[in-house]
Parts: sequence; C-alpha cells; structure tokens
Amino acid sequence: MPTPPIQITLPEVFIIESLALSDEAKNHFDGKILYDTLRLHGKQPIYYYFRSAFELQNIAQIFRDTGYRHLHLSCHGSAGSIQFTFNSVAFSTFATIFSGLLNNRRVFISGCSLGNLALANALFEVNGGMYSLTAPKKQVFFDQTTAFWSAFYYLMHAEDSQFMKKNTLESTLSQICPLFQMPIGHYFKNTGLQAAVDEQIFQ
Repeated sequence: MPTPPIQITLPEVFIIESLALSDEAKNHFDGKILYDTLRLHGKQPIYYYFRSAFELQNIAQIFRDTGYRHLHLSCHGSAGSIQFTFNSVAFSTFATIFSGLLNNRRVFISGCSLGNLALANALFEVNGGMYSLTAPKKQVFFDQTTAFWSAFYYLMHAEDSQFMKKNTLESTLSQICPLFQMPIGHYFKNTGLQAAVDEQIFQ
C-alpha cells in the first residue's frame, strides 16, 4: 500500500518502546500494556519494540507509511538525551530521525524528564507542522505511567474517537496530572507569539 499524503492521517496510536535490560527482565513494558489496553477500547494501535537508534530509523519510516496520527514513545530519558536499550541519543539526533515525518501529528512520550523545551524545539525545528509534544517533566515510575497513559487515552477517546482537540487534551491533562501526581509538559506552536514553541505545565 502506498504511503498516504502527509496531511492524511488515521486517528490511531503508533507505539514504540525501548527500555533497559533490567526492565525487560521484570517484564515492565508499559508501552505493550498500553497497546493491549487500546485494543480493549476497540482501537487499532501498532506496537514495535526496539533496542537501538539504528532500528528506530526503520521504524520511523514504518510509522510514516501507516499514516497514524499519534506517536507514543515509551523509554528512559533525561534533561538532555533519550535513552534506548543499547545506546542513547541527543535530542537533535532523535529529531533528525523523525525529520518531516511528524507534520499533522501529535507526539506523546512516557519517559523521565522528557517534557522540556529543548526536545520540543528540536522536534518542531524539523517538523514545523507538528501539532504538539506531551511528556513528563520529572522522574516517573512503571506503575504510575501504565495507569496514567491508559487513563489519558481512555478519556480522550471517550470524548471524541476521531480527534484529539486541544481544549479536550488540556482539560484531560488538568484532571489526571494531579490524580497521578505526574507533572506533564505540553508543547505547541503559539500562533499568537509568531509561532514560537510554547509550554504548558500540568501538575
């Protein structure tokens, strides 16, 4: 099947995950749990597990070929890098892998401290038409993230199964961030500020 035009998207979640060997040993795959949960909701998510940036390059193109609208990454991270099983990459490198592939799409990341302007700016620099980035501001834990993201997608899909509207997204984050004690950064281009990347913090 040919790759659909960039503006044609499907309201589904493409989940990618890369964790530490210790997480694998404990079967702590929160991305896989989210995949199973979304299927129970009647959605058609896609799930890929990878261990290196090299593998991610191929998966990024698969994501684009599907036409899926929402990219969800489960990983470890820090204020300056994204960590995979066997290596880590700078934000600029991660952005380059997805250059031009995220226009008209939203990105959600389940990883410690990846809700920051540096990552948001790197992604928007090479994906000017990306809708938003949403990710935790601080350290997060397996039992916390599994419950948080399942609740988030359930509430979003219950409100509107076809679209993630900005007002609904903000309302949902306002409700569940205090409940799960997870500060979240939400980043988007502010048309009122000459399309500068703006940050909303929900905590």
